[in-house]
Amino acid sequence: MYSDILNRIVGTWRLVSTEQTMNNGTTLPFTAFGPRAQGFLMYQRDGYVCAVLVNPDRQKWAEPAHATVEEKAGAADGMFFYCGRYEVDAAQKQIVHIPEVASNPGYVGSRQIRPYELKGDCLIFSGVEKHDPNISRWRIVWEKVR
Repeated sequence: MYSDILNRIVGTWRLVSTEQTMNNGTTLPFTAFGPRAQGFLMYQRDGYVCAVLVNPDRQKWAEPAHATVEEKAGAADGMFFYCGRYEVDAAQKQIVHIPEVASNPGYVGSRQIRPYELKGDCLIFSGVEKHDPNISRWRIVWEKVR
């Protein structure tokens, strides 16, 4: 079973959508990345993963070679990435990401548990929100790049 799951997840995935279910039942895309979020998730057979999500509507820099502090901060607010090891727990239906580098220094060395479901060409992460009391659930949908 483990090798079947590994064979299905290894490769490149393109972000389809992000979604937060608020306590009142409404759904919204992840605020930081906006309604047109973009990203990639790449799993290697050697046990490494890289993930990046960006808001494509981030403000462009007026002079890319001389971006202001405000422009740099705005770009960072609409971007998230990490890379490191991963483990698959087939029994619990979880993929655990263990970042070694990350845009958020607090993620380095942490265990990012991603409850998953494989549906056709989609890898769906979803779970109960534990950090924001206004959000009840979260969901991220990735589609396999062919």
